Amino acid sequence: MLLSLIVYTGTALLMAWLGWHVSHREQRLLAQRGGAELPFYAWEILMALLIYTGVSAARWLTSWDYNMYYNYFVTMQSMGETSRENFEPGFELVTRLMAQSGLHFSFYFAFWAALQIALLYYALRHRKVLLPWIALCIFMGPYYVQWMSTLRQAVVECLFVLMVELIVQRRFWLYLLLTVVATTIHKMSILLIPLYFVPLIPLRDVKRWVPYLLLFLCIMLGSFPQWIQWTFDHIGKLADYWGYGHYYRLFSTNSHYAFRGVMGPTRLCPLLSVLILVWYYPSIKRMFAADRYLPAMYRLTLLHIGYLNLMANTTQYLSRPGDLMRCCYLIMICYTMHFLWRQRKWVLLAAMALFNFHYIYYEIAKAVIKTGSMYEPELYHTFLF
Repeated sequence: MLLSLIVYTGTALLMAWLGWHVSHREQRLLAQRGGAELPFYAWEILMALLIYTGVSAARWLTSWDYNMYYNYFVTMQSMGETSRENFEPGFELVTRLMAQSGLHFSFYFAFWAALQIALLYYALRHRKVLLPWIALCIFMGPYYVQWMSTLRQAVVECLFVLMVELIVQRRFWLYLLLTVVATTIHKMSILLIPLYFVPLIPLRDVKRWVPYLLLFLCIMLGSFPQWIQWTFDHIGKLADYWGYGHYYRLFSTNSHYAFRGVMGPTRLCPLLSVLILVWYYPSIKRMFAADRYLPAMYRLTLLHIGYLNLMANTTQYLSRPGDLMRCCYLIMICYTMHFLWRQRKWVLLAAMALFNFHYIYYEIAKAVIKTGSMYEPELYHTFLF
């Protein structure tokens, strides 16, 4: 437990300091006549990427999913093939190339981790004021442990926030090309095509009560998810195509597996965060008036939270499509926290910090109390010692 607390807290604070430093250094340059933005390869950003990658490379035996990817990699090294036939071609190609080159498995996990954080940080290259909040949310919230479990999908999630820039710029064909590339990493990326049109929905002068009402309806519908089973009875073949047919059949045949009735801190805290976000969104938008990226992220965040609450009382695998927009929610939370910081709304900022920085400590405590499997994803293990 002590190692986990030191690694997650220390990494969060160090990366947050680097984000703060590069942001303030850039602001000082911009205040000077002829000053310009710092490039993406500023030393603070490169250092943050290296820290994130190093922490990820040293992780070992941290979850069932980790163990699965580890076994695929070492099986490829020893036998020249994986134990799973339906891997996407891009992911299998990277696995094959790295395994057959004789690299240690830590380089394999370092590659995927570096890809995740580089895509996310590059998407925020013009929004460096968010980097301190991003670092704190990643390691103290659920993102890091989830990204390192859902390895392939996490890369797509981080890629998507970069692709949102293409939506804002109306560059559909390049967006479509990147979607095709993403499908070679994870099949579910095909859903990025309809997501292109979400930020284009006009929401000018929409009153606050509208998103509150829609969210309430999603919570109510999600509380009685039998209608989802009826829907899945009609699209079961589509679930097979995406590789989730096994989970669909469990959903259809095992009511205990399908209907969970969940309303704990992990679900409640994002809901409370969104209530604050929606209330202050008009003011946040005025603070970042020149940022065309912000309204797009807001729309995708509302869809993300609405979808997750629709599926909250079913198996977690049905929530996976909504997780494609998880980084949009992450970025909007950071916009909100930066706004509250600048406006000195300390009570609300403290509430947002509680809602978004508690997860890893809550889960570490549960893992220690349960004294369960060594593959608990929230506990940090390393092969170094």
